[in-house]
Amino acid sequence: MATLDNHIANQVLSWKHIQQCAREVGFDACGIAPAGRLDEDATFMERWIAQGLHGNMTYLERNTEKRYDIRQLVPGAQWVIVVLLHYNKCGHDYHRTIKSLLYQLEAQLGNIPLPTQHIFCDSAPVLERKWAVMAGLGFIGRNRQFIHPDLGSLVHLGELVIGCDVTDMDPADSPKVQSGCGECRVCIDHCIRGALGLDVWDARKCLAYETHKCTVCQQVCPYNRKQNMY
Repeated sequence: MATLDNHIANQVLSWKHIQQCAREVGFDACGIAPAGRLDEDATFMERWIAQGLHGNMTYLERNTEKRYDIRQLVPGAQWVIVVLLHYNKCGHDYHRTIKSLLYQLEAQLGNIPLPTQHIFCDSAPVLERKWAVMAGLGFIGRNRQFIHPDLGSLVHLGELVIGCDVTDMDPADSPKVQSGCGECRVCIDHCIRGALGLDVWDARKCLAYETHKCTVCQQVCPYNRKQNMY
């Protein structure tokens, strides 16, 4: 895989400019996190897979280091820009919609260092939900869905990986959102097959994993009640 062009490798971007461009192309939220290895997730997933809780998702057993360290997947990666788009804006093919908007975002950012493969939307070994957390956009709930404090879990995620530095960054710009579930366990109590626990998801019991049709754990989530989707 090709790395970055030398003549643009030293350019920088303004974080405020990135946020403005993301809003202009139509994303509902945008965050950013430095590229690196997700050590805690690597430990968790290796244990989860070893217990067989991933069911028939054998693809999770491959490309593990690329999944845990985006720099292995994208040589030259320095920052991961994460964007959110609400379900009701994605049309019939959210992959196409989000990637189209990401390419528009890329164009607005200008001639910046971009690895050959740098745009993702549920299409590569990328831990998208964790990157959204790292970018300060929300948390992973007990239903194992990524939850934005205002948009709930009814969002699709996309990533634009860039190979340059970002200026005017402040830790307050990407504050980590603590888990907002509190004592709530309504998704666990309503899970039809008991696939959800306090700290685990058993894919072998999950009806959505089997049929792609069950959304009970999202329907009952308090964060989704104000979205008028169910």
